[in-house]
Amino acid sequence: MAKDSLPELELENARTRERITDTVTELKRRADLPARTRLAVAKTKQRWHRDPTPLVAMGITGLTGVAAIVLGVVLRNSPAGHLADPPASSAFTALLPFGGRGDGPSAADRAQDGRKGRKARRKAAEEALERDPAHRARVKQQAGIAAVQRRADKNRKQAVKRSKRAMKAKG
Repeated sequence: MAKDSLPELELENARTRERITDTVTELKRRADLPARTRLAVAKTKQRWHRDPTPLVAMGITGLTGVAAIVLGVVLRNSPAGHLADPPASSAFTALLPFGGRGDGPSAADRAQDGRKGRKARRKAAEEALERDPAHRARVKQQAGIAAVQRRADKNRKQAVKRSKRAMKAKG
């Protein structure tokens, strides 16, 4: 660099300034979010005007979602949507892993026990869950995880105590 001529250094300085100017211009362009957003929207409109297939697909997907929500609400409000007291033998109860719910006490028997309405449905749902092998497996797994977490907490606390004692012994 000591042997560089003055014109070469000036040329290098000019090129460096140009690169800095170009970098600043590019950063400003990228930071102009509203203009970039307008450009993206315009391009998307052009694309949809040429080929509206993605727009149609999004519309159909949205309508399907709305229809699914409406259907779910209708089913929720219909008696068929509640499985608290289904018929003793139906296609659904035949597929249940823990047998048909109609196999237990009938609604009349439950009413005689003094349970009616929401409480009876809740109790029936709890009993059904107790008979469900998948639910039992989940509960067992959660209990195992909780035990492991308790042991980990206990071990961590003991390690903290040991390290504090070690620090006191050094100090």
